[in-house]
Amino acid sequence: MKKRKQKKLLSLIVLSATTFLLLGCSSSARTPIVTINDTKLYMKDFLYDIYVIETEGNRLDEYYQDNLGSGYWDYEYNGTTMRENAKNSIITQVVMNELLSDQAIQHGFTLSEKERAKNEAAIDALIETSSEEALKDVGLSREVLNAAFNKISLSNLYYNELSKDFMLDEKAIRKSITKEDYREYKTECLYVPTVTTENNTLIPMDEKDIKAAYNTISNALDQVITGTEFDTLLNENDTLAYYSRDFIYGNSNYEKGYQDAAIVLKNREYSDIISTNYGYYIIHMLDNYSMDRYDQAVEDAINAEEDAQFAVIYNKIKAQYDISINFDYWDTVTIGSITTPKGKKNSK
Repeated sequence: MKKRKQKKLLSLIVLSATTFLLLGCSSSARTPIVTINDTKLYMKDFLYDIYVIETEGNRLDEYYQDNLGSGYWDYEYNGTTMRENAKNSIITQVVMNELLSDQAIQHGFTLSEKERAKNEAAIDALIETSSEEALKDVGLSREVLNAAFNKISLSNLYYNELSKDFMLDEKAIRKSITKEDYREYKTECLYVPTVTTENNTLIPMDEKDIKAAYNTISNALDQVITGTEFDTLLNENDTLAYYSRDFIYGNSNYEKGYQDAAIVLKNREYSDIISTNYGYYIIHMLDNYSMDRYDQAVEDAINAEEDAQFAVIYNKIKAQYDISINFDYWDTVTIGSITTPKGKKNSK
């Protein structure tokens, strides 16, 4: 099989809005990664996007290792590692920002002094979280950061202009989503276990310990009835546990017995003692008709429609450019270790 050299960028991956944390990045490569018409994009043009993606991934790495048995970057989702997903997202985002900023310039858009000053302030804040020297060591000089921030701002400016032509019927989208399907019950509870776990298997406690657990929850209920707050009880008795549980009925990992007992409660009402396979509960209903999940579902549907309409426009923009990726070089780039400070552990 012949090794790939350059390949057309064929697909659009629209990234959802996320909040990124920041670190740094380094590369001495002078080989172009992407060529767009006569414009060549080098590693320095990718540094900031790699920087933000890697920092978020490295932040999650320890959690993935502790809870999922794999480092974040090597964890597979739908048959693809997070490392490969990150590479695809980065190259797509860099190309998109290049095209949209170029279109902005062609259509006479420029950044105002206020927008440039805002970017300078953001760069100053970034440098304060690390150090200018450390950022320079990994290739993120103030010049590179300034170019990246301004290009992203110009790209966003043109995206906002394009979005004015989106035809969104938000009322119709909202109407298409059934509220009852997203009705959320928000609860908090006191809990005393009647089981232990070993190798993911529930092991019932002995009769003596179960009786002690019942006495504990029963005494807590007596005090709740007289007006004692959960916080007070938790401070007085370290055998009580506290959980916040929000769920859509029937669409949750929480015990059915817990859900059945909770959904009949009025707001601010407390349950009697509820027994499940896991132990005893006292449930406090905080909100028995929360629309938070519904509102999120509506927002997600609106964003999906915006993304779909943007994709149509963006594909027309891409067709105006000759876009090639140098996979001989890009395939050698390993996301997860480029921007990592010396001494930081990474998944391999």
